[in-house]
Amino acid sequence: MNQDYEPYTTTEHLGYLTEEAGEVLAAAGKSLRWGLPSYNPEIPPEARETNEAWLRREMDDLEGAIQRMREHLDGKRGDVIRRMHQQSRRS
Repeated sequence: MNQDYEPYTTTEHLGYLTEEAGEVLAAAGKSLRWGLPSYNPEIPPEARETNEAWLRREMDDLEGAIQRMREHLDGKRGDVIRRMHQQSRRS
């Protein structure tokens, strides 16, 4: 992923996850309707890919978004746990 588009906040991570999930849904829907070997005939031949290739690419992107979201949530959880430990030490 281009560093300029890397999500940082919870909202950005959720937006990225939602966008990628939607792209998987779009590719899966076209695959159901037209078949995995089909392709979009409106795309120039040199840029075409089958619905299966498109679906696989989008699933890879979604897996990346899921992993980033997990890491973000784990980091958030770690922040909460660290704050709790710090507060308990002060008491």
